[in-house]
Amino acid sequence: MLPADDLRLAIDIQSRSYKLLRWVAEGIKKGFIPATRAHEYAGVSDSALDWLEHHYLNFPAEARPDRRHLRQFANFFSTYVMSSFDVIEHPGMRLQSPCGCYCPWCAQIVNAPHLHAKKPSKRDKARADDLMCDRIAALSLEEEVPLGPGVAAQLVHDRATRRFAGYSAYGHWLIKRMDGFSDGKSVLALWRVIAWHPTGSPIKGFALQYEDFLHAEQSLLDTMRKGAP
Repeated sequence: MLPADDLRLAIDIQSRSYKLLRWVAEGIKKGFIPATRAHEYAGVSDSALDWLEHHYLNFPAEARPDRRHLRQFANFFSTYVMSSFDVIEHPGMRLQSPCGCYCPWCAQIVNAPHLHAKKPSKRDKARADDLMCDRIAALSLEEEVPLGPGVAAQLVHDRATRRFAGYSAYGHWLIKRMDGFSDGKSVLALWRVIAWHPTGSPIKGFALQYEDFLHAEQSLLDTMRKGAP
């Protein structure tokens, strides 16, 4: 099953990442654009880390990560901003950078008020189904529960177990994103499996809870032990 300590940390970082992006967007709307330093890094996560370290004490407490986990937060936050949002340009808008740096990170964070959630394509959704199947296969190996041919796909597509599969796969990628790895918009498609109604609208007030991941994986294991749904 998903490692408890890593998952709890990833859930906390995901929540703080959302709050931090909202704070940055609101600050820019009010005319305050955090002054970033020029970045001479190859990776976006390094640029994010530099930015986070430079402005750490300016962030509100609810959005500020523990300094011990600043690298994990930078890795996650960069995948969150770059993989989950598009910059929507408005007439007359031009790229600006108060630090003189036009790396992808600075360009994206400066345009925070114009960030809109990406929309997963059919290919992204199909890829999310594959990720759920992969995670179910991994879970069966971890817990030494036999998985018959085609059972993973059945669990993913059955309405009674699909959300459980989504939780398990999304939790796996939450943890991987702390190391800077993401599967792009397919992870956003996984989010919609757990945080949206099947009819296609967001679940009001939804928030990640560790217990929901635990329940989801235990339910998948129980179903695997009984056989296909």
